Amino acid sequence: MRGVLDAPEAGVARGTYTGKVRLRRGRVRLRVSEEGHHRAASPLELFFDLVFVVAVAELTEVLLHAPTWAGVLRFTALFVPVWWSWVCYTFYADRFDNDDRVYRLIMIAAMMAVLTLSVAVPTAFAGGSGAKRFTLAYFVVRLILLGLYLRAHYHVPRARPLTTRFLQGYGLGAVIWGIAALVPTPYCYALWATGAAVELLTPIVSTSAIAKVPFNVSHVPERFGLFTIIVLGEVVALNAIGIAASGLRGGTLAVVAGSFLIAAGQWWLVFDHVDASPLRKWRLTGQAYVYGHLFVHGGITVTGVGGLLAAQAANGGGRMPLDGGPVLCFGMAAFLFGVGAIHLLNVGRRGDLRSWSRLGLGAAFVLFGVAGGGLPTVLLEAVLVAGIACQILVESRAPAVSHAASNH
Repeated sequence: MRGVLDAPEAGVARGTYTGKVRLRRGRVRLRVSEEGHHRAASPLELFFDLVFVVAVAELTEVLLHAPTWAGVLRFTALFVPVWWSWVCYTFYADRFDNDDRVYRLIMIAAMMAVLTLSVAVPTAFAGGSGAKRFTLAYFVVRLILLGLYLRAHYHVPRARPLTTRFLQGYGLGAVIWGIAALVPTPYCYALWATGAAVELLTPIVSTSAIAKVPFNVSHVPERFGLFTIIVLGEVVALNAIGIAASGLRGGTLAVVAGSFLIAAGQWWLVFDHVDASPLRKWRLTGQAYVYGHLFVHGGITVTGVGGLLAAQAANGGGRMPLDGGPVLCFGMAAFLFGVGAIHLLNVGRRGDLRSWSRLGLGAAFVLFGVAGGGLPTVLLEAVLVAGIACQILVESRAPAVSHAASNH
C-alpha cells in the first residue's frame, strides 16, 4: 500500500488517475484503480467491515422474531440499505483510498454512523420514532459518502465523469431519505423504497462513466468474499446458539450439524465456483456479479436464521414450524438464484449445466419451501444438504473458474 502511494508519478500503472490534496505534512495522491496490479484489502477496510458484523447480527434478529412473509419483507427492506452502504463505500475505497489522515477520519465517522444505523434496525418498523432513527442514521451514512465523492471530484479531474454521476444519483437518493425522515409511518416506507431504487440504479445507468474510471478487478472480488465471510460468520454464531440451547440432545445436535453443512456447502460453492471474471466488463456481466451478491449474501443470512429455527423446532418436538421451513428453503433458493444469475449472464442466454443446475435447484427449493414446511426437521435439512452437495459435485466436473479477475 505505502509503496503505491509514495511512488513517483512516472511509475503509476497505466489506467491509474491521480490527484493531489494538501495536508500539513505534504501531499499525497488520491488514487483510483491500479490496473494490472493485485491489491489486497487494507487494514482500514478490514476494520470498516467489523461494524457490519453488528449490522448483520441485528438483521438476523429481525427475522428470528418474525419468521413470516411480513418478517421477510421487513428483513429485506432493512438488509438492502445496509448491504448497499457497504458496497458503495467499498467501491469508493477501491478507486480513491489514499489512506491519509483525512480519509481515515472520514471513514471512522462513517463507521460510527453505520453502528448507529445497526442499533436502529430492531425498531425500524416499531413505530414513528424507530423509523425516524433508522432513516436519519442511513441519511448520515449517505451524506458522508457524498462528502467523500465531493473530495474525489475536486482533486481528481479525470474522474469527474464518474463522480458527477454518482453525486447526482446518490445525492437524489439522499434527498429522498432526508424527506422520509420528515414523513410519518407508513408513508416513509414508500420513500425508503424510492430512495433505495434510485441509489441501486445509479451505477447501472452510469456504465460509460464507470468505464472511464475502472475499478480494480482483483480487489473487488476479494472484498465481496470478505462480506461473504461476515454473513457466514453470523451463520456459525447462530449454529452455536442452537448448540447452547439444545442441552446436547442428539436430535438437536444432528439438526445443527445439518445447518452447518449447508453453510459449508454455500462457502464451498462461492469460493470455488463463482467466477469473478465478469467484472472485466461492467455492462450486464459485471452488474450481475455485483447485484447478484445481494441475493448471495441475503440468502446466506436467511438460511442461517432458518437453521436456528430448525434447531429450536427440534428442541420442541422435531417438526419445523410452518413459517420456519420456508425461511430455510427460501434462503437457499435466494442464494442459488444469486450464484446462478451471475453465471448465466456470464456464459450467455443458452447457459450451461452449471447455470441451469443452480437455477433449477433454487426453483426446486422454492417449491419445497411452499409444500414441505411441515416435514420433520431432520428430513428437511437432509434434502437441503443433499441438494447443495449434488450441486457441488456438478460444479467440480466443470472447468475451473477465475476467482480474482485479472487484466493480464
